[in-house]
Amino acid sequence: MKRVISSAWLAMAFLAGAVHAEDRPLLGDVVNGERLLGKGTVRVDGAWLNASSDEQIIGKLEKGSEGFPQIESDNVLDRWDVLALLRAKNADLRDLAMGADTVLLMTTKLDENAEKRLTEQAKISSASIESERRVFGLYEMDPKSSALTFVAEKDNKKRDKLKKNTKVGYVVFLKIPGFRGGDHEAALAIDKDMRIQQVAIRGPDGVAAVDVNQAAARFVGKGARGQYAALKAGGAGKAIGELERPLSDAVLLAAEAVYMFEVIERDYFAFDD
Repeated sequence: MKRVISSAWLAMAFLAGAVHAEDRPLLGDVVNGERLLGKGTVRVDGAWLNASSDEQIIGKLEKGSEGFPQIESDNVLDRWDVLALLRAKNADLRDLAMGADTVLLMTTKLDENAEKRLTEQAKISSASIESERRVFGLYEMDPKSSALTFVAEKDNKKRDKLKKNTKVGYVVFLKIPGFRGGDHEAALAIDKDMRIQQVAIRGPDGVAAVDVNQAAARFVGKGARGQYAALKAGGAGKAIGELERPLSDAVLLAAEAVYMFEVIERDYFAFDD
C-alpha cells in the first residue's frame, strides 16, 4: 500500500506544480481510498476540486463539508488516500497551468449580450448555456516558482499585483454539451489570446479515454478572440466525428465565461490608468 512516508516528500509533492500528471506522485493509496469511500460516487468536477488546495481538501474530508465526503478515521493518511482517489478521477489544475504560479478564481455570470452571442452567432442551444461558471485566471508572478498560489477575489493587496503583463491565460472546466449524454467534462487551458493550449476530457466515471483525448488534442492551437464559427479539428475517426461540434461548442461557452472574467478584471483596475 502506497503511503506518504515523510514530511520532506510531502513538501516536494506540494511544489510539483509544473510536472505532468504521469510524473507527479500521488499522495496516498487510491485502492484504500476506494475502500474508504465505499459505495460513494467519485465526483468528476474539476472546478469544484481544483478550487481548494490539498491541505484544504484534507480538512474538508474530515468535516464532510463543501460537497466532500466525510472520512471518519483517526488516521489522517486515510484522508490522503481519498484525496488521491479524487485527484486520480479529475483533471488537475497544476497540469494545465501553462507555467503560471498564481491563480485568481472568479465565478462569472454571462450577461444578456454574451448569451445572445452564443445563441445567435455560435448557434448554441440555450439549453446548453450555463450562466454561471468558475474561471481560473493564471498569472506568472515568479518565474522561479513551481507551486500554485491562490489569490482570493477579495484580497485586494495581492490582487493589485495581477497586471495584464503577468497574465498567462485561463482554465475552464465544463461539461461537453451533446457528447455521449452530455456528462463528459472538458478541462480547457486557454492562453490570453484565446487559443487552446491543452484539452483533457474525462467521462462521468473519471476515466480519460485515450481515443477521446487523442481526438481532443487536435483542437490545440485552435480558437481566436471574438471567433464564433464552429472549430474544425480535422482528421477522421469515430471519436473525432462525435466530438468535433460538441467540443467546439464547449470551447465557445468557455470563451464567453473568460470574457466575463475580463470584464470584471477591467472594472477592478478601471481607476489605475
